[in-house]
Amino acid sequence: PWCGHCKSLVPDWARAAKALKGVVKVAAVDATAEEALARKYGIKGFPTIKLFGADKRRPSDYGGARDAPSIVQSCLNAARELVGSRIGGQGGGGGGGGGGAGTGDGRTARGEFGGSAVAQLDASSFKRVVLESAVPFLVSFYAPWCGHCKRLQPEW
Repeated sequence: PWCGHCKSLVPDWARAAKALKGVVKVAAVDATAEEALARKYGIKGFPTIKLFGADKRRPSDYGGARDAPSIVQSCLNAARELVGSRIGGQGGGGGGGGGGAGTGDGRTARGEFGGSAVAQLDASSFKRVVLESAVPFLVSFYAPWCGHCKRLQPEW
């Protein structure tokens, strides 16, 4: 309730997720239920946003502005890098395939938020959905008891 940045993120996060549908997949992990996974990625605060781009083993921390255009631009840059690497390092123009909260193989991740653009992941689905996917992922590690995270979840 006291953090203005967290409060202002909610509408922009929702707009970014909708804009990225079909280009970059958006997912969330309950870091309190998946503590080992959160530790693996150095999650210390909530929400922490990580971008799993071309090298899924080394996600980058999202440190950009907390507004829809900046979030979308960061994801598009990751998609452009991925496309560029696929054509031999020549800059890209466009994004990865796939759409919505699906896994890329026709399946849907567990606990998808009622048809929204965000997949809810656990430790077992994380590897299959994020790490083995051919497209970039923006993943929010959250705590369900956190007021800021609770306000973000309904928007996804």
